[in-house]
Amino acid sequence: MTPLSPIDESVKPSGILVVDDDPVVRELVAEAIAEAGFEVDVCGDGVEALRKNTTKAYDLIVTDMRLPGLDGLSLIRNLKACKSPTDVIVITGYGSIDNAVQCMKAGALEYLIKPLSVDQIQIAVRKAVEHRELKRRAQEREFYRELSYIDSLTGIHNRRYFDEALLAETEKSLRLGLSLVLIMIDIDNFKIYNDCNGHQKGDDALAKMAQLFKSTCRGYDIVARYGGEEFAIVFPGASKENALELSSRIMKGVRAASFEGERLMPSGSLTISIGVACFPEHATNAEDLIRASDQALYAAKKAGGNTIKMVCPPAGEASPL
Repeated sequence: MTPLSPIDESVKPSGILVVDDDPVVRELVAEAIAEAGFEVDVCGDGVEALRKNTTKAYDLIVTDMRLPGLDGLSLIRNLKACKSPTDVIVITGYGSIDNAVQCMKAGALEYLIKPLSVDQIQIAVRKAVEHRELKRRAQEREFYRELSYIDSLTGIHNRRYFDEALLAETEKSLRLGLSLVLIMIDIDNFKIYNDCNGHQKGDDALAKMAQLFKSTCRGYDIVARYGGEEFAIVFPGASKENALELSSRIMKGVRAASFEGERLMPSGSLTISIGVACFPEHATNAEDLIRASDQALYAAKKAGGNTIKMVCPPAGEASPL
């Protein structure tokens, strides 16, 4: 990997704080860091360093080990205790293996022993800044990866995430001999709701419905918007015997909720249809499981909606729950 330049604005930190009670050493370290292109502040003790960091939130603190009031090790521990993201480099004239181990365990990035040259100081700071930037980029990549799995309208998982998660769950179920339940949900006559109330109200209803599903499920259940007004929920570890309870809980939650403008619907309320399929009873892979739950959903819609159907193997017919 090509080293990042410390004076590149994309990696340059907002500021570095040098902490040392010896004004001569403090200024020498600060000047070395400033020469490398960084913004530097200084102070003479650990208590003041904590106060200044609370105000400015430095990206890096370069601190002496022995300080009046609050030593370098205590400074690191205080920063970690208050969950400060600030990184720390420790500089000391009284180096020992025990001190170094304690500082590194507490969270210091590096432990340097005086006397130090300008090059040593600058190299240590460059490494700390590069480490911080690499960590930031990794977090950013993870953020955008997670974002790519979220449906922007409803805030729940999208179809892409659902496809990957269902495949992983079915493979896990086969490997461990576990079962799972997949339910497909469709909002009945949603086009009529949109036509009567407008697309903004339709979007609001979709978002509310999604959060209702999520709040009704367990934390590890997979709730996704499958597309349009259709949703999918995977219940890992659930069996065919649990399917009625799980589906009924979802249906009961929707029937108890109210949606603006639903009185204009043919039935006087916004309702859903649910199709249920179980793994491995109704399918041997993720694709067939989706197909089975779709068949059950189609049967629920054909029966007039506002109902639950489970697929019945091997004929693929659906039965009421």
